Amino acid sequence: MSRLVKSSTTDTMANLTGALNLSSTGAMVTSWSPYVTDAQADLLNTTDDGITAPPSGNVIVVDETYYPMIVYSFVDKVLVIVVMPIIFTIGVLGNSAVIIAFFRYLYMRTVTNHYLINLAVADLTFLLFSVPQFWVQYLTTPIIGDYTYLPPEFCKISIFLTDSAVIASGLIVILVTFERYIATCWPFRFRRFSTKRRTIWLCALVWFFSLTYKIPSLIFAVKTKNTLIWHVPLENASEGLPQSIEYCEYCHPRNSVQCVRIRKTLTFDQLLLLSVIPITCVLYTLTMIQLQRSAKSAYVTVLEGATSNVLKKQVVRMLIVTIVVYIICITPFRILNLINIYDHVLPPNLIWIFVNIARIMIYTNSAVNPFIYNIMSERYRKAFKDIFIFCWPCCPKKRKMCNNNGSVEIEMKLCRLPSDRRYV
Repeated sequence: MSRLVKSSTTDTMANLTGALNLSSTGAMVTSWSPYVTDAQADLLNTTDDGITAPPSGNVIVVDETYYPMIVYSFVDKVLVIVVMPIIFTIGVLGNSAVIIAFFRYLYMRTVTNHYLINLAVADLTFLLFSVPQFWVQYLTTPIIGDYTYLPPEFCKISIFLTDSAVIASGLIVILVTFERYIATCWPFRFRRFSTKRRTIWLCALVWFFSLTYKIPSLIFAVKTKNTLIWHVPLENASEGLPQSIEYCEYCHPRNSVQCVRIRKTLTFDQLLLLSVIPITCVLYTLTMIQLQRSAKSAYVTVLEGATSNVLKKQVVRMLIVTIVVYIICITPFRILNLINIYDHVLPPNLIWIFVNIARIMIYTNSAVNPFIYNIMSERYRKAFKDIFIFCWPCCPKKRKMCNNNGSVEIEMKLCRLPSDRRYV
């Protein structure tokens, strides 16, 4: 993201706190952007207030309007101290459990779960490199989004990895939608072409494209230093507050020809992620229609065929819920990014609300998928139970063993250890 809603989804709230147009050309009086031009900074040097500003660089004038958006408010503190730790903990534990279940239990290694494991990796990467920086900033500075105590290498790496993870998750959602569509509408072709080996290669290509595509962020992302000039009432006590702030910028200076071109290319990121909406809506509509036809078909009479159709419906329902949540959570942030890329300005009182809501929603999206899997899938419930509730050996006990596609189940007695990979 750029300054306020950077193209990088890792942008700190400080980068989301000012105006959508926080360029150095923003007028101090006619625009609500806190930035002033170099000429205005020179003018400030000559005022009667005794304010001294550097002859070059960005100057942020903090007045009564902008003060609540640059210094932590009560709502900001609640989000950073209470809400974000909850989302982070749930997301890290849940996505880690999905990854562990996939590698620990053979019955979890279906074609669909190969996609879901990559989605969990993307969500985990996003959470690990986007959320903890908020706590570092909160503990080290009273200014929202101040990168002063974070190294410039982290600025580059966090933007690179989180942007790559977001692009990869969008592409994986599209791939898993096609996979379910083909599996339902052309089951014989699916068995021939949609193999686990091919799925691994597709996911590898997705990650290769995402990481390669976001390499420019490693080159152009930079920490920028800005001078703060406090124009606030005495009761706000600007004394003791820092006189400068450092932001993590996708590129700098924002209005340079090179930076403008780079920001325009970020339109593709937003459109790619928003394209998930029409693609998934069309394909899942066709998939559900085909499932309804199959259920009514006279050919689905044997137990195995009926069971297979039921399992397909369960998987499709789970994926539909996952993708609906994904669409709802990522859409506001993508729209804000498009607004920012093309320098449209929103009122400051509205942008603060929109940004907070969009930010929490996009973090929630990375944490909620394991809950959906548990609610919608019996397999995931059993796997999570084995991971989080350590069951000691118990003999004898009736368990069910699935065949490769999970369509036939038989009961047998066995002595099961928690690490047993063979049984459901």
